[in-house]
Amino acid sequence: MAGLLALSGLAQAAASAETESSLAEQQAQLMKGAYLEPPFVCNALADPQLYADGAMASMRQLIAGKEFWFFRTEVDLQQRFPLSSLAKSAFAQLVAALAERDVQLVVMLQPTRGLMHADELVQPWRGSYPLAEVRRAYWRKAQAMMQQGAMVADMDPVLRSADEGEYFFRRDHHWTPFGADVSARQVAQVMLADPRIQRIPEVAFETHEGILLRKMGTLNVAVASVCGNGYGFQWVRGYDTVPSEGADSADALFGDASEPQIALIGTSNSDNRDERYKNYNFHGFLQQYLSRDVVNFAMTGGGAMGALQEFLYSPAYQEEQFRYLVWELPVNFDLEEPEVWREVLPAAAGGCRDRSAYATGAVTLPVSERDQRVEVLANAGERRRQTAGRGSMTLDVTFSDSAFRHFYVLAYYDDGQREKVRIRRPARLDTGRFTLRLDPPSQDANLLSVLLELEQPVTTALTVEATLCDY
Repeated sequence: MAGLLALSGLAQAAASAETESSLAEQQAQLMKGAYLEPPFVCNALADPQLYADGAMASMRQLIAGKEFWFFRTEVDLQQRFPLSSLAKSAFAQLVAALAERDVQLVVMLQPTRGLMHADELVQPWRGSYPLAEVRRAYWRKAQAMMQQGAMVADMDPVLRSADEGEYFFRRDHHWTPFGADVSARQVAQVMLADPRIQRIPEVAFETHEGILLRKMGTLNVAVASVCGNGYGFQWVRGYDTVPSEGADSADALFGDASEPQIALIGTSNSDNRDERYKNYNFHGFLQQYLSRDVVNFAMTGGGAMGALQEFLYSPAYQEEQFRYLVWELPVNFDLEEPEVWREVLPAAAGGCRDRSAYATGAVTLPVSERDQRVEVLANAGERRRQTAGRGSMTLDVTFSDSAFRHFYVLAYYDDGQREKVRIRRPARLDTGRFTLRLDPPSQDANLLSVLLELEQPVTTALTVEATLCDY
């Protein structure tokens, strides 16, 4: 009997290997451009060199789905969403720092296009995309965030009803107003179940049909640039949300109501942009379902963390106005940015505003070329303070020009060691304030000096004020 089982197992393994081999051959043929039935595709899309750099790097690798659909295999069909120990630790510290200021983090973990529209894939991609396994990977990340103290919207009803509407545009990486709507419902559901929200005054909102939104689509544009042809616009109904008529709404409009206590951060999916064709009304839907005002800090082109930085440096956060922070975050964002976390976490803790400073400095940067170095803080002479043994420290810097974004921070210590951190702030980040956690290479080392190394020219003289305090 054992022998029969062993033979059966071998047969199953052989069949499995044969299936995998066949699938691999099919995929290899597809990557060579053998499958070209859907319109507007060409062999060039299968060339890996096409995606080596530039704008096409984010499109790696474009494939046609069922008619009208395109996907990116690397992003849309990603199968695992790990949260590394570094990211998990930093995320937990963010939740804790927000909680210190009585702010609850709420995450809307946006599914991928593959999770929402796997039925639009063609073979062999549909057969090789393990939808059930990818859903489990999605929930593992959601659960990991909940374990760190965040509230996470329950997206299971959305994932299981993907055929009820088009969550994403067919040829674009943004969600549709429908996707924004059903996501806002799930965020509101988890927030309204929290008793603390009853402390926030209600404001009635109502949503009306707006203009027809036209979407050419980032994936469509990329295909057209390579293959010379593509689809036209996809048109969907847009929506506008406004305060309802009534006393409470009038108070809100004319400033008599209390300040909003809920903030929204996120990507271009949530940004209320000047061009109406690019607004998907997530912010509005969220206000309607919560019956509460929400301040929108979402940022187009800011990546995973740009809007978070904008929020944390805002006077409203520093003055502890908010009680909830809603983070629209695509699940495929890995949060693996150690240098950015070194900026974000001190900002979440308030920087040096409410802490005793043990070193300060101020300097004027003259008009100069890039690659110049300037000392902004010196811990020497009569004002020298002992920093050895303090552990990590916070550097809190204010530039008089918020457009100053590209530089290195160099911290020198009296044991001959140094830290050098490269800073690349989002172009749309509109603040001259900057915080950084300094991590002395040795606990016995005393900080001597902090310098900036410029990676952009200084076209107009600006002032820099720096403060050093405990982390």
